[in-house]
Amino acid sequence: MLTKDEISTLIKVATESRPKSFTVRSKHKIGASVLTVDGEYFGGCLIESVITGLGVCAERSAIDHAVIHGKYQIKAICVVDFKQVHPCGACLQYLTQFYQISNKDIDVVISDIHGVHKITSLKQLLPHGYVTKKHLVYLKRYQG
Repeated sequence: MLTKDEISTLIKVATESRPKSFTVRSKHKIGASVLTVDGEYFGGCLIESVITGLGVCAERSAIDHAVIHGKYQIKAICVVDFKQVHPCGACLQYLTQFYQISNKDIDVVISDIHGVHKITSLKQLLPHGYVTKKHLVYLKRYQG
């Protein structure tokens, strides 16, 4: 369960990341953040490409930011847009890979730009995501 301070910081980091979006096609800026199990926050933003399919969603950008810093166990993720929007299916599936490291559900904070938010979880949003059996031993090695 997330504390009020954790929720507030997730929204703050995602909100601060949002203006940094590289939105050459849509001009639609989205920010995200992740909280790792050891209490660190990492921001991410939407990065578009002029070539369809080569960009990265804000949520995956935030996850990758954590990974770059050696953090693989994610406690929560937050997405901030002008209105409350859920992460896309690709982002939820990507997050499922990191869920498999600890087998602990990941909180998902969905917020608008004013901080009005709701909280759900990865398992609620993607109850039947693909879970690997073949590569599980490799994922488990990244427990920190």
